[in-house]
Formats: sequence, C-alpha cells, structure tokens
Amino acid sequence: MQHLNTLWQIVGAAQSVTEMARPFVGRQQSYLFNVSASSAITLFLRADNAEVRVTRWLKPQVEVVVQLQVPLGWRIATDQDEAGVYVVAKRKRVVGGMSSASFTVNVPQDAYLLLELENGRVQIDDINGALHIAPPDSKGRSEIK
Repeated sequence: MQHLNTLWQIVGAAQSVTEMARPFVGRQQSYLFNVSASSAITLFLRADNAEVRVTRWLKPQVEVVVQLQVPLGWRIATDQDEAGVYVVAKRKRVVGGMSSASFTVNVPQDAYLLLELENGRVQIDDINGALHIAPPDSKGRSEIK
C-alpha cells in the first residue's frame, strides 16, 4: 500500500509540473490571407530571433504558419490591405528573451518579399537566379537584392 501511495504522489507531481509548463510549450498559429490574382502584392514580415522559410506557390493566397517557443513571450499582429500582407512578431521584454519563432510562409509567385529580421535566419525554396547580398553596414544590417 505504501508503494501505491508513493506512485500516486509521483503522478500528482508530474501532472502539476505539466500544468505549470503549459504556457512555455511551443504552439502553432496559422494565418491565411486571400489576395488579388491580378496584381502583385508585398509580404512584410518583421521578427526578432526567428527562422523564416519562404516557398512560392500558385495560389492567390498568403499563408503564414508560426511555431512559437514560449508562446506567452510573443505578441503577433497581422494586417492586410490591397498592397499586401503585414505580419509583425514582437518578443515581450522579460519572457521574450527566452523565446524563438519559426515562420513558414507560402506566397504567390509574383509576391514581393520584405523581411525585416534581427538575429534571424532565412530559407528560400526554389530559387532561380542570383541573390545580391551586401556586406553589413556600420549597424550590422545587411541588404539582399
């Protein structure tokens, strides 16, 4: 009987730890924006400490899938107008320092990308052509053309 009581205490402690850790576990959010098929649009994405993967597709839609580590450390705002789609992800001061994010972005073939990242990483699938990457300026910022 003593052994069974100890086992129940361990199970109870594990459940408590799971509940306390829930706000810190990664979470995925998806955003889907319908865009005009007749005109090119811009995707503006701003994020800190994030990984961004971009894929072009034939749909007249922008899809942004965000995987957040320590979700309570982030604020995400999105908007859309006739010119484009805007996604801004900001880390909160205290908890945000421990967090990171991964963005998977699917955009129409003719979409213009404007990615403003700090401590970021970018992967662009299916590139045909040349990328021109300027050396960092005095503030450590690089420009890709």
